[in-house]
Amino acid sequence: MNEYNIYNFTQRLRNLMYDHFPNLKDRGKNASGSFKHGLYNDEIRDVAFMKNPTYTITENQLTFDIGNAYAEQYYPYYHILQDTPYIRKRNKASEKTKGSQAKVEKRSARDYNFITWNGKTFSREYAKNVRGKRNRIGKVSHWETDSAGRLVFVKKESKEYLNEHYQYIDKMLSECVDTLASDFGMRVLRVKHTSLSEDYLEQSFDDYPTHLLQIFDSFE
Repeated sequence: MNEYNIYNFTQRLRNLMYDHFPNLKDRGKNASGSFKHGLYNDEIRDVAFMKNPTYTITENQLTFDIGNAYAEQYYPYYHILQDTPYIRKRNKASEKTKGSQAKVEKRSARDYNFITWNGKTFSREYAKNVRGKRNRIGKVSHWETDSAGRLVFVKKESKEYLNEHYQYIDKMLSECVDTLASDFGMRVLRVKHTSLSEDYLEQSFDDYPTHLLQIFDSFE
């Protein structure tokens, strides 16, 4: 059993999350064997997670991020894997499915988790409520096991494919919590997800997308 302090606890959590992060190693290759992303073919768990620092808020509170400007520019799929159960194939996206952030020219400045408030409801553009829609699997490209036990890719003609890593952050935390509790002699009580309204209040000025900052800067 590990001795508890907030620093040991946080580091153990980060190591467990790293082990459960989507492993996309070598998936960024073309049929020719070359990398689709050229020099940028690092693991997303390294560039979008492990290389981010841990910040001290108080003596009993630490924080760290998933995602950063570098990951946003070269590995934007780290948030796509979390937010959508189906992914549009390359060059098959429409203006609607691309969303507003596609219009922000500087890729590193894009923010796909930004929350807006219209006076009545909070919303996060790229996080859709897809409850009950997982049955669309029969209409999108995905892997199946045939009668001979072989993996085959079906529905190749579809514009979308199944995202096997959908909500990977939720899944990794669910898989890590029991191990974390055991390591530090704790008992798991319950998991609480913050609401959009709570996340909205946590947004800092730095979280505002670039196109909104430009609007603010236009006022004297």
